[in-house]
Amino acid sequence: AASAACASPGRSRGAAGDAVAEGVEILRHDGLVVLISLADPGVVDGACVATLCYGNDAPTPVDKLNAQVAVPRHLRMQLGPPSATALPPEPLPGYGPTLPPITQTLRLAQPGGPPYKPLKVRLRLTYERDGVPVVEEATIGPESFT
Repeated sequence: AASAACASPGRSRGAAGDAVAEGVEILRHDGLVVLISLADPGVVDGACVATLCYGNDAPTPVDKLNAQVAVPRHLRMQLGPPSATALPPEPLPGYGPTLPPITQTLRLAQPGGPPYKPLKVRLRLTYERDGVPVVEEATIGPESFT
């Protein structure tokens, strides 16, 4: 399940006994929480498939969520469409996000062959909270791809 790929560190969302990939938190601001989770087998030959997970831990909704990704010239990137563009208010602010996240697939590859450079991505998010436009930026460094 997509939400299983977005389990926060220490929070397994799978059925009892299921192995759940844990996400690495890359941004938390004003209630918006962003995690990245690598698909198995992780980074191989300088390439990977990851899931970006967007959650809301605020009592107000997130609307018009849009992500843009920039990568260095040595990387090729494909950002899939998001599963949604709005997140409802969190019913338990400060304890979440507890509601299902928005998910988005990110594929990275280094077509040149070895030696492979560390993966690094710049993420730019735009969204509205209470009708006010917000822009957030984060760097997803090599430590998030291990």
